[in-house]
Amino acid sequence: MAMPYVPKIAQRWVTVGVVLRPFGLHGEVRVRPETDFPERFVPGARLFWWLPPKPEPPGEESLAPSKHRKRPPRTMQPQPCVIESVRWQGDRLIIKLEGFDTIAHAENLRGAWLLIPPEERMPLGEDEYYIDDLIGMEVFTETGERVGKLKRVIPGGAYDYYEIGKYTIPAVGEYIREVDVPRKRMVVRLPEI
Repeated sequence: MAMPYVPKIAQRWVTVGVVLRPFGLHGEVRVRPETDFPERFVPGARLFWWLPPKPEPPGEESLAPSKHRKRPPRTMQPQPCVIESVRWQGDRLIIKLEGFDTIAHAENLRGAWLLIPPEERMPLGEDEYYIDDLIGMEVFTETGERVGKLKRVIPGGAYDYYEIGKYTIPAVGEYIREVDVPRKRMVVRLPEI
């Protein structure tokens, strides 16, 4: 499965939610949380919203104005916002942002990513890592042989799996011997086949 394209502007931020659609008539939006820490969604919390560029058909200019566009153009930079109110509805959040008071305002946020700066991520415990810190790590065996780059993290029932080169390795201490986030380097013991 191909990884979705993430524009460079979004790579400097951490996505904590995605606006799915308006909810009601007073500017609320339905949000899919994209974080293990949904407690960050509280009234008064500062976030940034950003509308990713729409994929353009081949051969067309990506920033060409559309005569059919009924919403504001996609933002080049994340825009600050503050949560006015929030409540759960099943596994989704209903969020009201300050200054977004009508259904038209909420419609303009459809598809927006809710972001935070990396320095505002929640602290992790020992031997816990943010997925975006792991992606792209150079991975080696205990004998120093290069295995490849960590391509993606696959969620599992009991534990996650790391896709590294041609290998899929369980993310458990038996196989993951060392993780050096600052050096973007991981040491693993390959499972016997």
